[in-house]
Amino acid sequence: MPEQPSTSTGTTAPERTLHGLLLLTEAVVELCLAPLGQDVPVLGLDVFDRPEPGAGRGDLLVAVRVDPRSEQALTLVRAAGRDGAAGVVFRDEGAGPPNGALRAAAAEAGAALLFRHSWVDWAQLIAALRAALEVAGEPEATTVPLGDLDALAEALAPLVGGAVTIESPHSRVLAYSSNNKDVDDIRRDTILTHRVPPDRVEAMRKNGFFHRLRTTPGALHRRPLGDVPERAAIAVRAGEEILGSIWVAPTDRPLPPTVSDALQAAARVAAAHLLHDRVRRAGQREQVLEAARALLDGRGSADAPARTGLPPAQPCAVLAIAATSESPDTDGRLARTAAGHCTGQGHHALATASPDGARVLLGGLDRDPRRAAAQLTRLADSLARELSQDPAHPVRIGIGEVRDRLDLAAESRRTADLALRALLFARSAQAAARAFASVADLPDAVALLHALDTLRDAAPPDSSVQRLEAHATRTGEHVLLDTLRAYLEHSRDGAKAARALNVPAGTFRYRLEKVKKVCGIDLDDPDARLLAHLYLRLTDPRR
Repeated sequence: MPEQPSTSTGTTAPERTLHGLLLLTEAVVELCLAPLGQDVPVLGLDVFDRPEPGAGRGDLLVAVRVDPRSEQALTLVRAAGRDGAAGVVFRDEGAGPPNGALRAAAAEAGAALLFRHSWVDWAQLIAALRAALEVAGEPEATTVPLGDLDALAEALAPLVGGAVTIESPHSRVLAYSSNNKDVDDIRRDTILTHRVPPDRVEAMRKNGFFHRLRTTPGALHRRPLGDVPERAAIAVRAGEEILGSIWVAPTDRPLPPTVSDALQAAARVAAAHLLHDRVRRAGQREQVLEAARALLDGRGSADAPARTGLPPAQPCAVLAIAATSESPDTDGRLARTAAGHCTGQGHHALATASPDGARVLLGGLDRDPRRAAAQLTRLADSLARELSQDPAHPVRIGIGEVRDRLDLAAESRRTADLALRALLFARSAQAAARAFASVADLPDAVALLHALDTLRDAAPPDSSVQRLEAHATRTGEHVLLDTLRAYLEHSRDGAKAARALNVPAGTFRYRLEKVKKVCGIDLDDPDARLLAHLYLRLTDPRR
């Protein structure tokens, strides 16, 4: 039998109790109150999405849509206690002490009260809790503190009979065992770069090794073949979710025949450690991004610049990115890709998702303003090409003005947003050909945007163009708005306007006459034309 990890000393794996769950998920959820102690068993997870409260005995209830300061929250906590639930998780209440009434209700009901950290969304929290329930309660133990992956790799090496690396699902090295004996070049390169060499990743993807690793419940043992050295590997799982993998390389002798069995025991031990490490890293990343969001919004505290990890006293700037695809960027892919590209180009960068795309906060720019501006132009150019590889869905990038310090990032963000608005708003052929621009590049479009913003709330309530808009809304004849817009945009040239709308000239003339009849606009009146043109540009859905 292979030697098993010690169970006589050290720290036991987290149990399926409130305490065990918190050990694994402390970076995403915080305990406020545990009236019955932390040894309460947690048997399952229940996401609250019903009109009436109710939970299974021993379940942890996740109150996704419940305001913790509402009467519904009190009702839910009382019902949880009555049903024997382990506790209830609410969203973070923000600044200030926890709701006294909610604490009192939880204490009386005997239900634990927990809060989701503000930098974590519900999907992340639920995934972490479910994964924690899968790995908690394993009987194995090690002498390694929970989440110390370096110590875990050292502890596992003698048990599996080789040199160990612990890797992320994306082949990044999270930890490795030290070894003074000879190892092969691939392991040496993997450790030095903290990633598996790209050519090896591609080879294992093509020959199906990664697929077998993900789908095989046990370990894989690959014998040496040519210049490809011997390896044993196993995926570390929480239920169906892959948390990472453990790889074993031979040192001065081939791997022992017991390596596969030993790896299965090692994977059970490693699951809790990898989950704890992943949740901790995710929490740290979210705190950094929250500090960046605060700076971009102009609400950063005095320590926000330092919390981003960007140079606080060096010049900074912001890039605002809009995706022109109609598919929403629901998973933040655009922000992650942008951040990876910018850091890959040698920049200090953090990227946050925005409603229409992403914003990239860049720090440590050149202190010379002209050289810093040139840095931004080069980066925007390469980033636009990277993000627009699908010609059908290009991106547009607004370049913010450089500011001297990181705490002035909100000023650069405002100019980046304005540049992006102008880029999307402008209708000239030159603007259409641009993938990126600064405010200085599009002065006329920026000036017009300022005028339109002023007009937004100042337009007369019963102008002819607003009567036309009301008619279109009531009847669905939005082609009349398009007709008038095209007529004005093409300097009252009906033939050009008809071609722009791809309709026959006769059809266009008929629609234009109907426009006049519906709203009574006098197209020979320059004031009426100016007001209509501005209003239609303001409400143009293409913006």
